[in-house]
Amino acid sequence: MKSLSKKPTPSEISWEQILTSLEDGVIAVDPEGTVVFFNEAAESLTEISAALARRQPLGQLFSRDPWLLELARKTQPPHQESVRGEGDFITRWGRKTPASITASPLQDQAGNFLGSILLLRDVKHRKVLEEDLKRADRLAMMGTLAAGLAHEIRNPLGGIKGAAQLLRRAIESDASLRAYTDIMIREVDRVNQLIEQLLDLSRPWQLNFAPVNIHEILEEVLLLEGQTARDESVTVKKLFDPSLPPIKGDRAQLMQVFLNLVKNANQAMAHGGALTLATRLETDFHIRAQGSGRSRFIWVDITDEGVGIKESDLPHIFSPFFTTKNSGTGLGLATCYRIINEHGGLIRVESAVEKGTTFKVSLVVAE
Repeated sequence: MKSLSKKPTPSEISWEQILTSLEDGVIAVDPEGTVVFFNEAAESLTEISAALARRQPLGQLFSRDPWLLELARKTQPPHQESVRGEGDFITRWGRKTPASITASPLQDQAGNFLGSILLLRDVKHRKVLEEDLKRADRLAMMGTLAAGLAHEIRNPLGGIKGAAQLLRRAIESDASLRAYTDIMIREVDRVNQLIEQLLDLSRPWQLNFAPVNIHEILEEVLLLEGQTARDESVTVKKLFDPSLPPIKGDRAQLMQVFLNLVKNANQAMAHGGALTLATRLETDFHIRAQGSGRSRFIWVDITDEGVGIKESDLPHIFSPFFTTKNSGTGLGLATCYRIINEHGGLIRVESAVEKGTTFKVSLVVAE
């Protein structure tokens, strides 16, 4: 009995099938600059359908990306060069996406110019990982500096506090002077606490990893923060995926992270709003660690409708001592970042002024 189907031979596999299967975007144009091929990856990156792109001039499709058109022009006569560049690519719907583009001339065996080929690659994840490495280096440097200075700072602080306590006893009968010594002691304790928090960023942590139900942690965080805040103008929405598997984590450390994020969200909504906590299983994002297979991730999104964060501040919010609060230390989010990093996850932020903020936290599924 003959087989109903057969595997295609190499001669039956077309170049279009090969290019369509690539994860990088491929765009081919003819000598006049008209698009003749547009694969699925190019559709995804540019948000332009292949049906719309074909037979359209390249200059018309990418009029908002002059740097891309300049690369394409260099592949044409008389230069006919292969060139490469990186920049912010503007999609059809106006989104900015960092992209790497390689443009090459298409020639026949005689060297005649047949058109150009553009290879597009989304480098957003690479940029994010590069920024993570820079931030980790900054935290390590800050931790080393803190460890070196802590001893030198604590000794004089201890002397100041001891002297203030002795002075307080001597002026016990003078309430006005006693208030000044109370301020001195309180401020010394506050500086000591800051040093302790900063040292936490440099000390190696002993995390107790175990399978953890993320929803139990979030429910406990909401209960604790609700008892503290008691703000009826803030409503809480829970969009939990009940099918989520357990994650691998240290329960106490994760409690600290999400308590900090929820507290920040509540503080950002001084005039009320909705606090939304959503969980989901990530199906398209994987990280392959050295010596192991791919890890699956869940995401926790914490969204508020508060004042938002300025775009110029977003690159700095996980840096130690950066804060936009009058009474903040700037160490809360830096600590959150380190805890999530130690868990092998990621923490991201999206925000718009006067519209709100979303913190996205990914954590590894316990296998």
